[in-house]
Amino acid sequence: MTCLACREHARAQHLRFADEIERIGTLPGSPVTSAEARRAAGRHRALAERFSSGSGD
Repeated sequence: MTCLACREHARAQHLRFADEIERIGTLPGSPVTSAEARRAAGRHRALAERFSSGSGD
């Protein structure tokens, strides 16, 4: 179990990273494809959801 402040921080950071990796996937010459970026972003959004549920797993 983590404290509420830590869970909120982790959630915010995973959401921020998800947005950033999606943006990177759209840039010309990006080392990741748009599809790869969307999959990675989805994984980070799922992690963010876990932190918002309060489970702290």
